[in-house]
Amino acid sequence: MYHQIVDLIVTGEIAPGDAIRENKTAERLGTSRLPVREALQQLAAEGWLERRPRGIARLREPRAQDIEEVFDMRRLLEVEAIGLAVRRASVEDVARLRRIAEAGDAAAAEGDRAEAMRLNAEFHRELSALARHETLNSFLQILERKVHWLFSNVRMDRFTEHDTILDALEARDVEAARNAVREHIDLTYQLLQEKWSSNSHTN
Repeated sequence: MYHQIVDLIVTGEIAPGDAIRENKTAERLGTSRLPVREALQQLAAEGWLERRPRGIARLREPRAQDIEEVFDMRRLLEVEAIGLAVRRASVEDVARLRRIAEAGDAAAAEGDRAEAMRLNAEFHRELSALARHETLNSFLQILERKVHWLFSNVRMDRFTEHDTILDALEARDVEAARNAVREHIDLTYQLLQEKWSSNSHTN
């Protein structure tokens, strides 16, 4: 249930500022109120929601501080994950990631924002999984959802590339891979900041 509600948030079906009522959400998802209540409690604990009386929650409006904190954590965790992935990824793993990256680039070039976002998330999820570190991956999954929450508040028309990361991964170059991930995160951060500022000025 938690993941179903997160999907509604990151796809924009539940927008920042929207009220989320336990009873209506339960009807929408074809379940009882209890699993919805538990999911909303988890989302509130993770900082997504503001809880209100009588089974109502409201999706928080993202703030500039949220961007800073999420990307600070990405720099810490994703750089560590790529260091492990370089040592553990197979040739087949790298080839699979290249196919995902190419499909994402094609979707972005065609203007299919939703598909490009989905493939970008899949790329990072698959890349993180190559670290073969369950605890690290569990934190990265939370971050991934937060990144989607931030992106859901702006209209993205371009995405940073993944080729440099893949080249370093294929070459088994740990330092180059770490640097490539840092650069990728910094470029994404700058892009989001630009879009966020533009979005704020038009609202």
